[in-house]
Amino acid sequence: MNEEQVVPVILCGGTGTRLWPLSRESYPKQYLSLIQNDEKTLLQKTLKKISKIKSISCPIFITNEEHRFIIAEQIRQEGIQEKSIILEPFGRNTAPAIAIAALEALSKGKDPNLLVLASDHFIENEAKFIQAIYSAIKASLKDRLVTFGVIPTSPETGYGYIKTKQSINLDSLEALDIAQFIEKPDKESAEKFISNEHYLWNSGMFMFKASKILKELKKFAPEIINSSKKAFEKNNIDLEFKRIDKDCFQDCPNISIDVAVMEKTKLASVVPLDAGWTDVGSWSSLWE
Repeated sequence: MNEEQVVPVILCGGTGTRLWPLSRESYPKQYLSLIQNDEKTLLQKTLKKISKIKSISCPIFITNEEHRFIIAEQIRQEGIQEKSIILEPFGRNTAPAIAIAALEALSKGKDPNLLVLASDHFIENEAKFIQAIYSAIKASLKDRLVTFGVIPTSPETGYGYIKTKQSINLDSLEALDIAQFIEKPDKESAEKFISNEHYLWNSGMFMFKASKILKELKKFAPEIINSSKKAFEKNNIDLEFKRIDKDCFQDCPNISIDVAVMEKTKLASVVPLDAGWTDVGSWSSLWE
């Protein structure tokens, strides 16, 4: 097995309600074309960017029942034949979704690096993004759990922050040790962070070995592993979709991977990202 193999995990469960009425529950922003003179949707733009990664493998999509045919068609338009589309009966935040994706990856007899991405983020500079991914792969191969921290461009109070132990160096893009995860700050704190070389926006993107994230989940959030594993093992195949068991998944805690693992583990690292990232979470960010 190629140890540098990367399996993208695309989280597609968001509803994008902050961009209402353009983005709505039945047709959220990740399935829309939001950029002028570009027919690609945010999901398709994400798939196009990661197709440039060496050793890229079949992606795993985590979505829901309502959007299954929308996502299948948009994937087909991108010419992706080999993939897994897993349907959650209801959203339980990122920790259970990532646990399910890791179980799916390992079920194929491999232990790849999982590149966890949201389907509705916009990244302007593809080359810098790919460079950051290669840096994250190096750290993942050393059994680190890597998150991507965005260089702040303004004192945002709508993002969580990551404080690094070492000063941020954009020339090397080496993975840095994490000192602290910080919830969305007030305006005064955010203004202090932006002038400090130890603070990054928390992007919600990750890279880690499938086996390693499951091991840390088992250590810090065993109830997530137990519920997710039972739900995954009782899956039902329908056409190209894999439905996990509703009754088993119902018992799964609703918790983010940051809270479940990243804030507790001693293996957390962050790779700085300066690639024109935004989560397109508001009309103002879309305008920018």
